[in-house]
Amino acid sequence: MSESHSQTPPPLVSAPPVPLTLGSLRFSTLEVGPFRITEATYPPLLRLAPHVHDRGCFGVMLRGSFDLMFSDRTHECPPDTVFSEPLGEAHGNQVGSSGARTLVVQPDPARVELLEPFRAALDSFLHLRLTEVARLARRLARELRAPDAMTPLVAEGQVFEMLATTVRCCAASRCEPGVPGWLRRVEEMLCDRGVTPLRSRDLALAAGVHPVHLARVFRARHGISPGEYLRRRRLEWAAQRLAESTVPIADIALEAGFADQSHLTRSFHRWTGLTPFQYRRSRACRSAAGNSVRVERQRPRAELDGAAGGGGGLA
Repeated sequence: MSESHSQTPPPLVSAPPVPLTLGSLRFSTLEVGPFRITEATYPPLLRLAPHVHDRGCFGVMLRGSFDLMFSDRTHECPPDTVFSEPLGEAHGNQVGSSGARTLVVQPDPARVELLEPFRAALDSFLHLRLTEVARLARRLARELRAPDAMTPLVAEGQVFEMLATTVRCCAASRCEPGVPGWLRRVEEMLCDRGVTPLRSRDLALAAGVHPVHLARVFRARHGISPGEYLRRRRLEWAAQRLAESTVPIADIALEAGFADQSHLTRSFHRWTGLTPFQYRRSRACRSAAGNSVRVERQRPRAELDGAAGGGGGLA
């Protein structure tokens, strides 16, 4: 499992999101359905300063290793490690002496309903050694290296299998049937897209527990506070509406529970690095382009020199 180290936490990041391929020696990427799938190889001892990506990451270490550093924890990721980076969470990376090769899935945050069954694998700080998921990831990596007309269909199915297998393993390791009923009630309250403000004491009263106990148990299960969880769910709903409708942004803001359009814009930009208008436009362009495969290529030396200075982005 994970191992924590005492070190200076990465600072908060306000810079724009960076691609997870920056700093890589080579990579191949497939965009299919709600997923962006990338296999990338990184050079030995590459160190990347804290950064964020434009989507959350669900990854598998195929070969080599790196340390994944969040503000309050560090995870060692040897081969067969399954890890996740929730959207908007700043993290740094230190690649090991043998380099690192990863397979990373980045789900589209607008596809809320489709991704709902996999929340346990996408929204928490996941860090597990799962050989079965690693086996599926290696099969998917081979598919990306030799794509054909059937690759999008095959790849999407393999991603769903990886996510489903991970969720089952998480449920078994956390003894999911033993999750307190009061915690499930709190989760349901936070998933209800209402505009009524929720406070910690309201949640604790409904759950019948002390607010401090609620906060501690909730963070242990989800890796974030109830307030952060609620904000993320509302932003996910807003992203889906932006992608799938032409409803004015101001109306979406109110429907999602934000005070006004500017409130949504500030929160959305911190979450994705884009304004709601930019996100809607990028989604329209991506839908017009359809599925695409980018062929694996060698990275220019100048690009690597720039990444080694700490400005790059990795999983």
